[in-house]
Amino acid sequence: MKPRIIVLLAVLIVGVVIVSPVCALGIQIQPDPWNTMTLPLGRMQNLSYDMSAEGKGITRITFDAPTDTRIDFTLFYGNGSSVDGYFSYNNIGFMTQRTEVSIGGVTSGYDFYGYKEIGRIEIVGYARNWTTTTEYDKGFVVYDSVFGISEGKAIAFYKEDGLSDGVVYAFIFASDRPVDVTVYTNTRDAVAGNVSKNIFDTIDEWVNFALSVGYFVFALVSGLFQWLKFFFIDNLLMTISLYLAITMAYAACTSKNIFLFFRKFFNDQRKLFEFILGLWKTLIEILSAFRGIFRI
Repeated sequence: MKPRIIVLLAVLIVGVVIVSPVCALGIQIQPDPWNTMTLPLGRMQNLSYDMSAEGKGITRITFDAPTDTRIDFTLFYGNGSSVDGYFSYNNIGFMTQRTEVSIGGVTSGYDFYGYKEIGRIEIVGYARNWTTTTEYDKGFVVYDSVFGISEGKAIAFYKEDGLSDGVVYAFIFASDRPVDVTVYTNTRDAVAGNVSKNIFDTIDEWVNFALSVGYFVFALVSGLFQWLKFFFIDNLLMTISLYLAITMAYAACTSKNIFLFFRKFFNDQRKLFEFILGLWKTLIEILSAFRGIFRI
């Protein structure tokens, strides 16, 4: 019971930090622990990507783009609706760079002193724009993740109140330079529901997510321990005898003389010893880490 309580408290704290309070005006994105990251699509200059045939929606698209790059994109959502946008990084002077993002005619830029070789722009298919402490608009958001969404630097929001039916399911983009692209997806219902979740819904999902990961790791470590116990405790003599016989036969069949035979044979024994030590060391480190995490 103690591990569950500790995980719950930890996720509550993380949830409070991650999810901005409803009283704060501005744009908010509820974190989704069940996002499915497709395999990174790689480096490319243009792409047409459609999830409608699979019945899924697109929660997030990330572009890792080098300096002096402009990307034009179109999001397709709902029943055939679309919205255009772009973003760019440009050097505008000595050690001065400008980030500009735009969607549906809403444009936002930010000039900063410095230089980014690679910047990350994110497009999120669900977001809230709090207009009062109790009311918000739904829509899509494009922003420069280097500056974050809370600071309001290089962030553009496109209002789409019918977001429950207007989930993004496809997009196209074209860039003047190669960029790295990653897409996150989920079911259409899950994507549509994200925009209406409250802080308690999100924390509950994070608790379940953390517990499922914890149980999986525990089962993995437990299984590894059982196999180690079976081979190297319960049946240690049998394991050593079999390994000695197999390595001796292999060394004898692949050696041209007695000196090479002994070299291969003893080298194999050293590898076994190092392998056993490495397994036990890894297991002990994992158990120590769990003990430190779940200790009150």
